Amino acid sequence: MRILPLVFIVFMSVVLAVPALAAGSADDDMVKKAQNLNVTVPQKGTALLGTQESMTQMTGWLNACVDAILSVVHDVMNVLGISNTTYAQDMTKTLEQGKTISQGGIKK
Repeated sequence: MRILPLVFIVFMSVVLAVPALAAGSADDDMVKKAQNLNVTVPQKGTALLGTQESMTQMTGWLNACVDAILSVVHDVMNVLGISNTTYAQDMTKTLEQGKTISQGGIKK
């Protein structure tokens, strides 16, 4: 019966101590890098809706959005330090293939 409160106290002290221990200099650098992440949202086209030009501008805008998203994903992986792992490289390759497939369906 007395072990349960002791386990609870140890657990609570670990929960409170982990964030304090994680505030090392390497994590401060990661926080600074994360604060500098940004993304620019591409501008939409100005063509009259329903025209072929507006559809071309819309697909161009969507592809520009994909580029922006891929840029953010790459930047986040760099901040976390996992961009050189095979998992991250495979994921980036798969995302790039999806972008290529979507652009291949566009007829100009």
